[in-house]
Amino acid sequence: MKKRPLSILAMLLIATLLTGCGIVQNTPTVGGPSTADGATAIGDTQSLPLAGASIVLKISHTDNDASMLSNTWNCYARTFKSFLETYSGGEMSAEIFPNSQLGDETSCVEQCSQGSIDIVLGAASGNLASWVPDFNVFDIPYLVDNLDAFNLVCQGTLLDELNTQLGAAGNMRVLSLMATGFRNLDTWNKRVERVDDLRGMKIRVQSIDAHTTMIKAWGAMPTTVSFSELYSAASTGVIDAFENPNYTLFMNNLYEAVNYVTQTNHLANTSMCLISGKTFDNLTAEQQGWVQKAAAESRRAAIGVVSANNVNVLANLKESGVEIISLSDEQLAEFRDACYETCKETVLQTVDAGFYQKFQDSYASAEKLLGIAE
Repeated sequence: MKKRPLSILAMLLIATLLTGCGIVQNTPTVGGPSTADGATAIGDTQSLPLAGASIVLKISHTDNDASMLSNTWNCYARTFKSFLETYSGGEMSAEIFPNSQLGDETSCVEQCSQGSIDIVLGAASGNLASWVPDFNVFDIPYLVDNLDAFNLVCQGTLLDELNTQLGAAGNMRVLSLMATGFRNLDTWNKRVERVDDLRGMKIRVQSIDAHTTMIKAWGAMPTTVSFSELYSAASTGVIDAFENPNYTLFMNNLYEAVNYVTQTNHLANTSMCLISGKTFDNLTAEQQGWVQKAAAESRRAAIGVVSANNVNVLANLKESGVEIISLSDEQLAEFRDACYETCKETVLQTVDAGFYQKFQDSYASAEKLLGIAE
């Protein structure tokens, strides 16, 4: 593990936090933990606000904070904090709460909507669909097959449209929308190369209609298990498989339970970084610009970390004895054809058909721009 370099400016813990208008007003002093429950580790200066900053944004994420180069949201958080301080000339800073210290993903999104957390990193599209059903479009399996084109679309007018809806319905806005990798199928008792290999298997999925529809279309049984219980469920036979981006297998030591990873690439794992509408609206136009520029830098950094680590993750999985099963175009088409239309019909019960078509058109334009259109 690489040592984290110290900040150029010494970070000091704050003794008093005054919460107003969804923004933490900071009066820094030297001393003990920055919150009553000691949520921010003593001595972890990179997570602490910059001394003298008048506005401190509270950031929550689920990653550990061991390394910027191996943990996506830790990378995003620390990059955001650094650039926010730079762009604002020290007027604005952030305090980072990793490891789900402020609650799980669902809870933190709710707190962001209410204005008690300023920024939440890594929220899944499904967490926002209750406010804006059009977010469900990102849960259609095999909607995309190129992450570069997808990430290009996620910066355009579609995001503006989603933000208009999210601001009105959920009092939040998306700072960054991105795909962090494709989801694949992970098994331990059986190699999977064909759809028929899944028949009768119990597969853990998130409680999202399109995901459960996909598993049923493959002839398997969808099962809901919390992420924190996956290792136990796999070890005790509660489930026969789960589906995740490859890098998540090194969370909670999940790779120890897995013998095979079938690269179905069935879903772009779409994640968002959110800011409370209460927080954003109470910033000046100049401060909003600093936040948005810092978010753009952080998005680039996080996507880069994911891309680099995907190579390392595959190597580490192989070293751990996990077999990586690559599928031919014919095999991939079999998985896609078995579920795509059914899942699309499920999603279009809640997603505006015009929005779905706008996504398709934007994605086709992005492929053409990148020179990857068929």
